[in-house]
Amino acid sequence: MAATALVGVDIGASGVRGVEVSWDKRLGKYAIRRAASVDLPRGSVRNGVVIDSDTVVAALRQLWRKGRFSTRKVAFGVADGNVLTRQLDLPWMPPQDFRAALRYQVADALPVDLATVQLDYHLLEEQQRTDEHGQPVDVNRILIAATSTDIVLAEAEVVQRARLQPVIADTTAFALIRAACRGQVPDDQAVHAIADLGADQLTVAIHQGGQPRFIRTISNLGGDAATIGVAERLRVPAEQAESIKRECGLNGPAPVVAAIAESSVFSESATPHASTMNPRSAATVESLGAWATRVIGEIRNSLDYFQASAPSTVIADLTVSGRAALLDGMVERIATQLPLPVRVMDPFLGLSPSRKVAKQLVSDSCLVVAAGLAMGG
Repeated sequence: MAATALVGVDIGASGVRGVEVSWDKRLGKYAIRRAASVDLPRGSVRNGVVIDSDTVVAALRQLWRKGRFSTRKVAFGVADGNVLTRQLDLPWMPPQDFRAALRYQVADALPVDLATVQLDYHLLEEQQRTDEHGQPVDVNRILIAATSTDIVLAEAEVVQRARLQPVIADTTAFALIRAACRGQVPDDQAVHAIADLGADQLTVAIHQGGQPRFIRTISNLGGDAATIGVAERLRVPAEQAESIKRECGLNGPAPVVAAIAESSVFSESATPHASTMNPRSAATVESLGAWATRVIGEIRNSLDYFQASAPSTVIADLTVSGRAALLDGMVERIATQLPLPVRVMDPFLGLSPSRKVAKQLVSDSCLVVAAGLAMGG
């Protein structure tokens, strides 16, 4: 087993997560070696921006004690709502020259001041085209990723204050795609979609052969938005609304059916007990239903936009991830309203977790991004 040099660290609105993976040379795949998760108080992180740095630092230190990771070097994720991505075709150059000239080549293509952002790119493919004079020219098709320098430095500072060493800053969308592909390049060229529904944001990523084709993030539409809606509808604190949301789900609590006496089973006059939803549950279901409709509408809009830009491309399926996607009835609602096979991403990505990890975090689906970050490291 060859261990990776870094731990993937995902700092999200609901908690911090760390995953360390190793490469099994015999089986030719990754295994989850160590993993841990620590919840954060509401409001500590909002839309990928650390609000309460002291609380996050304390949580990261607790994460390391809990996970017993073998290194303090980390790859941390930058929330997709803070990352600008664009697909561009630029003249081919040798890799070193291309990187050196990148800022000059994309200056007019990005609506940001390049002096204020960290800029990187991912090479999608090299193509040969014909210019206006009929001459063949080589181009690099790339995906540009740009994010505020201040945001990256602020998150890196929080990591350093926790006595950790930040080595790589990566986008959570790339980590999602990497996790969905289990850290390896797929054998086929099928196109797949991912919808990650976290506490703050909804991210839709479409990839082909492990390469990103489309990324879109909608802020303030995650599980916290559903909780706030319930809190306002019922006029209760957010903590209580979160509990009610989990208990109720999109379809309401399971009905309690009274036992039927054996002698009345064949009686014509016997009627089943009609269970009705109490007013609080009915109001919760109505609020959550409106939220789910907005979420599914944004997923549909994202898929439609991609299909309009690539009409000959067929999306094979949709994978959903994130804690908010596990709300009772949510996956079924998505499956009935979108014309695609829908599945839930395996919390352990189909990899082999250690016995300790499997026992402690068997239902913790929020490790997906951290695992993808670790694979990138």
